[in-house]
Amino acid sequence: MKRLAVVILLGAAAPPDPAASLLDQLRTAPTAQQAEALEQKIIAAWRARITPSVALLEDRAVQSLQKHDAATAVGDLDAALDLQPDQAELWRLHAEARFSGGDETGAFADLAQALAREPRCFPALADLSHFAEARHDYARALAAWQRLLELDPRVRQGEARLAALQRRISGQPL
Repeated sequence: MKRLAVVILLGAAAPPDPAASLLDQLRTAPTAQQAEALEQKIIAAWRARITPSVALLEDRAVQSLQKHDAATAVGDLDAALDLQPDQAELWRLHAEARFSGGDETGAFADLAQALAREPRCFPALADLSHFAEARHDYARALAAWQRLLELDPRVRQGEARLAALQRRISGQPL
């Protein structure tokens, strides 16, 4: 009976992560264009995990953010997270909506949730860096950006942003 239980548990293991090999490729992408294409594939792989109803809520939230309606976006994303709280990208988008609505503390908490679920969520690291910089927390902004560069060395304006954050910390003019 024990053997049957082990077989059943092994069969119920999590499916392979389709983004894992893409993330490995991202670290070694030879050009910025190839890196951007990989970024899009990774985000698409993460998004493929959400259900159609959650995708609808996410799409509505994005539309609300484009209209600068953070409150509606947060509401839609609250509903999406009630249905699929394990999705890092939903937490990241929730953080973006909360930050846009002026809830900086909530935005940082959401980014922590996103990164706890997917430590390789490079969009969350980018947001963390930008949100920290907006609060003049340059050390935190730099640390997040450095972690992002470990995952995505060819991110757009990556080295320029790194240098600017390092100058801010050292007190040098930009």
